[in-house]
Amino acid sequence: MTFSIIGHCDRTGAFGAAITTSDLAVGSRCVRLAHGRGAFLSQHRTDSRLGDLGISLLREGASADDTITQVAASSPDIEWRQLGALDKRGQSAVFHGRRMYSIYTHTAGKNCLALGNILDNERVTAAMAAAFLEDPEQPLAEKLLRALEAGQAAGGEVAGSLRSSALQVTGDHGIPSYDLRIDTSNGQAVEDLRALYGAYMGREAALRAVALSPDAIPVQSTLFETSIERIAELGLDARFPTALNRDRWTVAG
Repeated sequence: MTFSIIGHCDRTGAFGAAITTSDLAVGSRCVRLAHGRGAFLSQHRTDSRLGDLGISLLREGASADDTITQVAASSPDIEWRQLGALDKRGQSAVFHGRRMYSIYTHTAGKNCLALGNILDNERVTAAMAAAFLEDPEQPLAEKLLRALEAGQAAGGEVAGSLRSSALQVTGDHGIPSYDLRIDTSNGQAVEDLRALYGAYMGREAALRAVALSPDAIPVQSTLFETSIERIAELGLDARFPTALNRDRWTVAG
């Protein structure tokens, strides 16, 4: 009941994923990424520990084939699982457990791997990979999200509404460029993810600067002045002497 795609950007070294399902909180359970090293998917009766092992192997330089082989050999319940790996060389590998009863497929392309189970038809992952590859000039996050939308348009999951989704892209300095999650939705998880992505795009650079260069970011005047007022109301000036030390902060409207 999950369809997903992992991808790589040669220019930036970033790896990313887009995923959706009719269950809750798919982003925290199924996707593992390492900047410049690889991406791993663990889905269908998910065991997140398999993802942890998979990404650790890719981070150490293992190939996609070797990673899938080692992860598949690590669990006695592996026949319930569906796994996908994409390594730093752009190679991919998959595992489809024999206990899966549904339509399940994968489609590999240059720097991408689409994977799905409990699908409406056999064309879903092919549509996803085609959408990812359609415009190479688009940013990785946009290509991944378009691929997810294409999978939904091609039929998506066989039954049930999509309740959660996620879009993740790695970044340098160990800070993700995107880590956006719809953990519960009223059946519009992909549409909700698109809306969240659109809102986040306008804040992406500022939020990254907060992490990397906090001294260069002014504090918001409304929050600053309201905080000073509240400190005074509660008689906490001695503990929080912000009003006496205004010159320590750059305040912007």
